[in-house]
Amino acid sequence: MDTKLLWICVSSFTGVFGILAFLAITMHVITLLFPAKKVIAKAAGSDDAVVYAAVSSIYARLYPGTKVSKIEEIK
Repeated sequence: MDTKLLWICVSSFTGVFGILAFLAITMHVITLLFPAKKVIAKAAGSDDAVVYAAVSSIYARLYPGTKVSKIEEIK
């Protein structure tokens, strides 16, 4: 193996590692400056139609002829 080829491989690996380290530090700084908004969980009795439709369709498929009347959160 030629030493020039080895030098090219090592310098390429080092360059990519440097770029990835820079991007990781940049992402860390961005997440510190702009933290994610905390999502407040909805109450168990909320009127979320999408969740209700998903639960109803699954239970209708598992247990034909049944109807979902109330969905409660188990803590």
